Amino acid sequence: MNNVFTELYNELHSLSFLEKNPLKSFLIATKFHAILIFFIASQKDYKSTLEDICYNISSKVISRSTIQNILKEGVSVGFFIKEKNTKDKRSKFYRVSDEAKKIIFDWAYNRKKVFSSLQEISIKNLK
Repeated sequence: MNNVFTELYNELHSLSFLEKNPLKSFLIATKFHAILIFFIASQKDYKSTLEDICYNISSKVISRSTIQNILKEGVSVGFFIKEKNTKDKRSKFYRVSDEAKKIIFDWAYNRKKVFSSLQEISIKNLK
């Protein structure tokens, strides 16, 4: 069990300040970044509007201004692509870029490998 936590700690710690790829460090820069990214990634075509995001993520979790700042930062580093909404010209879609999708899937696959070792641990070992 300690190995799982050690691996998680090492990855989160190094991604926070050692990672050279701005997209990888953006993924888990803060808890708010991760929540926002995984919400958008969970939507159809990996995209969502600001209004949909603010409606679905409680303002008690992330304020509207923080969401806007993260989206702006994400566009500037290339994590998100800002697109026009053809149905409503007033709103824009924020879509996860192809390179960012690959980073998300790689991150999830690596978590799967780390957590798969938990199957070997029984409940009695946790007591």
